[in-house]
Amino acid sequence: MKNFVVAAVVVFCLLVLSQSTKAEVIWTSGFESGDFSEWTIASGSWGLTNSSAGAHSGSYRASIDGATSPNGDVLLLANSTAGYEDLQWSYWWKTTAALEAEDYVFAEWSANDGVDWQFLADYTKLANSDWQYASFDLPESADNNPLCQFRFRAVLGSSSDCMSFDDVSLSTAVPEPHFLFLFLPILLCAFRRCKTK
Repeated sequence: MKNFVVAAVVVFCLLVLSQSTKAEVIWTSGFESGDFSEWTIASGSWGLTNSSAGAHSGSYRASIDGATSPNGDVLLLANSTAGYEDLQWSYWWKTTAALEAEDYVFAEWSANDGVDWQFLADYTKLANSDWQYASFDLPESADNNPLCQFRFRAVLGSSSDCMSFDDVSLSTAVPEPHFLFLFLPILLCAFRRCKTK
């Protein structure tokens, strides 16, 4: 009995340690359709730029090119996360014209169909930049939630203000077997030998 308990504990620890994770993409947009058909709303000054030299990948990028409405122009995605957990929202961004202190571009998400919004990032007072990666682990309230929404909201005061986004994705971490599972038959064989002695 003692040998069985020890073996069971070892097997359990081995199974736990042998799990690794990989990202499963739930939704993604590189804007290569040439329009905002993959998105729910694109209001105001949001537009697409077709330039392989200026995109992070492919030919298109989404850009907010001011000035915007006082409450902000929105690029919004309503996307259910039902059946998914451990969620991550990520994208690439760059400023193609400097943002001053009065200019803001927000990355936000909502767990209740856009009634309340939570900040992920706030971009302001930025000089021109190269492409940069942003990634956010979402809280548990985003898990298995049919009312999730995500948006970029820009409040820009000048026609010379511009910020771009590309390769936006919503993904989840899923466990995958690791090579340590190869040791499981060896462990079971050793347990059988101990049991027969």
